[in-house]
Amino acid sequence: MQNSFEHLEFPLWVDGRENLIRLVEFLTNSHLDKMTDVNAPKDPYKLAFIIFYWLGTGSLLPWNFFIAVNEYWNDKFRNTTIPANATNQELSDLQVQWASNLSIASMIPNVIFLFLNAFIGHKFRSQPRLLAALVIIILLFTFSDVMTQVNTDTWQYEFLVVTLFTVVVINIMVAIFQGGLSGLAGKFPPSYMGAVVQGQALGGIFAAATNVIMIACGASAVSAAFPDFLIAVIFLISALVAFVILTRTEFYQYYALGISATEKANEEDEQLCNGGGDNQDATKTILKTSTWTIFKQIWVWIVSVFICFLVTLAAFPAITVLVKSSDTETEWGTKYFIPVACFLVFNVGDFLGRMLAGIVQWPKSTHCGSLFILALSVARIAFIPLFLFCNAAPLNRNMTQVYIESDIAYIAFMVVFSLTNGYIGSIAMMYGPKMLSNGEDQGRAASLLVSFLVLGLAVGAALSKYVVGLL
Repeated sequence: MQNSFEHLEFPLWVDGRENLIRLVEFLTNSHLDKMTDVNAPKDPYKLAFIIFYWLGTGSLLPWNFFIAVNEYWNDKFRNTTIPANATNQELSDLQVQWASNLSIASMIPNVIFLFLNAFIGHKFRSQPRLLAALVIIILLFTFSDVMTQVNTDTWQYEFLVVTLFTVVVINIMVAIFQGGLSGLAGKFPPSYMGAVVQGQALGGIFAAATNVIMIACGASAVSAAFPDFLIAVIFLISALVAFVILTRTEFYQYYALGISATEKANEEDEQLCNGGGDNQDATKTILKTSTWTIFKQIWVWIVSVFICFLVTLAAFPAITVLVKSSDTETEWGTKYFIPVACFLVFNVGDFLGRMLAGIVQWPKSTHCGSLFILALSVARIAFIPLFLFCNAAPLNRNMTQVYIESDIAYIAFMVVFSLTNGYIGSIAMMYGPKMLSNGEDQGRAASLLVSFLVLGLAVGAALSKYVVGLL
């Protein structure tokens, strides 16, 4: 089966003389799938594509909902000796450090288990791992939802420890789920990996938009946390059901196992007749590509992804969530600024960046193209001082000063910051695995890319504490 598309040419635009069907095929990457394998079974009604999108959305939903309800955490960790309605009060130490603590508790266990998945995950079946991880995530997220109704003012530090422990376990399960899902999607045609990464971005939009809608419907920024988390739990349950449905399709069996259902039955019968096919298994083991060999073939994409997401987590949300609006007299500045300007703008921009990568697919998958993406990743480091110079925690400044108070400037930075994050990550995830021709190697390459992506997130999260210290 030949899934490589390194020699294909992708236009930067669609000729106006082409018909509408051609345009739709281009936008959905379906032209790539058609060139993959003419003998492959069809994906009826794009069901598998939709489910991969759905699973991609669910894979980052816990993280997205935890960071979206920022005012809920501010209320939980506020200085209880000061009236809640007091204006222009300094943030407590727990409030200032919460976003950074959340990032560290999320990303460190995530990267450890994603690396374990990259190196040994292929030795275990994907289906049981994904199902077990989803069930545990649902149970723990339900616990977090219940805790929104518990008064923790007299035991804030204990609540912090319990919450961070829950976050650690959830993200271990997320790592198992995300690594397995990406490895699985890497065996499918290119657009299915695109569905996963675009779905992850859509999860951020879903979480941020849900929070904004709840606030617009009259809920306070604090009370909105309960319905937000409840919606996340319902979505994750639906993702669990969708994955079970996916595993029963012939399309899934063909790409996940490398053979059709009929061929699988014939092969099993033949192995029984030949005494189990031990010689074939031994041959497959001998021919298996080493992880180091795979790494050497895609190292530029790996480094690009690592730096890109390191920069993202060093600034977002640890610094960006502390920025205050210059408009303190209206609901925009007091209620909607962070939910919209920080979380919604970032997630929409990230999603559009990933969509743009699927449409434009530039630069090409060449050495020069990979170096350009790497240079773009490095250039994003400039966003860290830019956000520091914005109106972040203006009453808690010790080392630096506020130079940019404008809400418009902050939003403009956030737009470019999020677009480049989505574009670079998506291009690397699409091109990296397809540098290898074997389906199993593509799956392992995808897991490696995800591992270094999350390693970048983990290092960025660790650095975020020091970045916050520069305020």
